[in-house]
Amino acid sequence: MNKFSERLKQSLKENAMSQVALAKAIGMSQGVVNNYCTGKREPTLDVLILICKALGETSDYLLGLEN
Repeated sequence: MNKFSERLKQSLKENAMSQVALAKAIGMSQGVVNNYCTGKREPTLDVLILICKALGETSDYLLGLEN
């Protein structure tokens, strides 16, 4: 599992947001969000920005560049 998937799952938990809710917020399927959470896929830059906005996180945090 990579840093992005770990931090994405933690942020979902902290925001009490489900994968389904995040998927709706970013216009993707729950399956795609699940792939991000399990580390099978990584989002494009455009999708990363949407995820950051939906979760109120910075890209640096989600990518593991800052704590």
